[in-house]
Amino acid sequence: MEDPSQIILDRIFGAFKPCIEGFVYCKPILQVDGTFFTGKYTGTLLLARSQDGNKRVFPVAFVIVEGETKEDWEWFFYNLKTYVTPQENLCIISDRGTSLLAALRSHELMRPQFERMLNSLRQKNARTEAWLDRIPKEKWSQTYDEGGRYGHMTTNLAECINGFLKGSRALPITALVRATYYRLDECFNEHRNEASNMIMEGHVYCEELTKVIEENQRKSTCQMFRNFSRETGVSEVEVVSRSGGRQVRLYTVKLADNWCDCGEFQSLLTSEAVSRSIATCASSNLDCGQFIPTIYRLDNLQKVYGYEFQPLGNEEY
Repeated sequence: MEDPSQIILDRIFGAFKPCIEGFVYCKPILQVDGTFFTGKYTGTLLLARSQDGNKRVFPVAFVIVEGETKEDWEWFFYNLKTYVTPQENLCIISDRGTSLLAALRSHELMRPQFERMLNSLRQKNARTEAWLDRIPKEKWSQTYDEGGRYGHMTTNLAECINGFLKGSRALPITALVRATYYRLDECFNEHRNEASNMIMEGHVYCEELTKVIEENQRKSTCQMFRNFSRETGVSEVEVVSRSGGRQVRLYTVKLADNWCDCGEFQSLLTSEAVSRSIATCASSNLDCGQFIPTIYRLDNLQKVYGYEFQPLGNEEY
């Protein structure tokens, strides 16, 4: 017989207000995965995390459940969309676990080179061909995702978050939540102060992108370009192959459309694409900064970590 005085914990969904507010200024991606508790208490921790413009892991929400079942994932995604991430067009990246995919369904490189490699794969393995053709290309390839995944092909942020939670997964639930809260407060303060200091020093972009821009400004001086339209920024750029030799590749860049026929510019602003855009901007006397997404700016990074955590206070209050 059940004891009415006893309350049995079924599931816990958690998301801290600073994380909810900060996610608005992160990359519009969510990596979701599960990890086991390691101590006396059994169960599973389901996590949703994103990434800021400086390539740092940004925890968004978590759920404590008994296991990774379809029902648990459904409950996680329902609460995630309802209370934390109501934004449209978010890219969700997962390990394609069976239960996770079932829950999602209940809610509803250069392309020529990509196609050549895909056709070669199909010819070698008929089973692989049948499996791949069941999945829309935009769900698993950077070539066709139009930049939705910002270059993320795996749930590798999980490794970073496991380091973040090191030691916490063996704690009781209340202690786990409290430890996570205080750890996030430290990270928010650290990253907020770092962004403010860099702005005071005259920097505009995050450290990671600043390195890319400086490197590609150097590369762009070695590239040849033909300017077809200064008004729309249409140019043809000659790039010497990275594999050596004298092989030269031609790329068409359309700055007004944030487009390069390699697919990299519109998908990620990768280093090679940035170098071509810098060369095009230089030829047209344009500021390349206007073609770089605001997510990589330091003033945006300040907003990611701008909402402050508050003291928890004594339980008696």
